[in-house]
Amino acid sequence: MLAKILEKVVAIPQVYDGVQRLAGREENYRRLRPPLLRAKGEILLEAGAGTGEIARILDPTTRYLWLDNDAQKLSGFRQKYPQGLAVMGSAAEIPLANASVHTVLCIAVSHHLTDAELSQMFAEFGRVCGRQLIFLDAVEQRSSPVSNLMWRYDRGSYPRKPERLTALLQEHFVIEEIERYSILHHYLLCVAKPRAQGSVEHIN
Repeated sequence: MLAKILEKVVAIPQVYDGVQRLAGREENYRRLRPPLLRAKGEILLEAGAGTGEIARILDPTTRYLWLDNDAQKLSGFRQKYPQGLAVMGSAAEIPLANASVHTVLCIAVSHHLTDAELSQMFAEFGRVCGRQLIFLDAVEQRSSPVSNLMWRYDRGSYPRKPERLTALLQEHFVIEEIERYSILHHYLLCVAKPRAQGSVEHIN
C-alpha cells in the first residue's frame, strides 16, 4: 500500500525532480557530462526522459529531443521548455526513422522492463542511433542495505546485475566505455556505438 501511494506522489513532476536530486542526480550528471559533450551541435534523443532535467547541462548547440510515454512528465518538460522538441511514445517503438539521431541517452529506464522489453528497446536504440548510446542505470547489489531499501520502494521491478545489462546491450551495441560507481545506489554507465551505424538524417 505504501509503495502504491509513493508511486502516485513521485509521479508529480516537481516531486519527481526533488526525489531525483536527493538520490544523487547531480553526481550522475557530473559523470555523464564528458560523453554528453560529444553531442555538441548534434541531435540527442533522451528515451524515458522524465521532465527533461538533463537538458539544462547540455551544450547550447545540442538539439535535445524528449521521448517518454508519461503525459505527466511531458507536462513537467513543457513547464521548463515550452518550445522544446518532444515525442510521446514508447522507447520500444520509437516513431523516428533509421539513424535519425546522433546520440541516444537512456537514464534509469532498464529496471522497469522485462528482458524481452529491454532487448527490444536496445534494438530500437540501435536502429535510430547514428553514433553513440549513453546508458546509465542503477544495478542490483544485494550486499548493500541502502540500495536494497531503495529498490523496495522503486517502481521498477527488474533490477539487474551489471553483467546481465551489458550482455543485453551487446546484442545491438559495441561497448566503448564502461564505469561502475556508487552514490546511494550502485550504478552502471556505458557508452557504446551501434553495431550497424548509418548516416544521420537531420530532423527539421
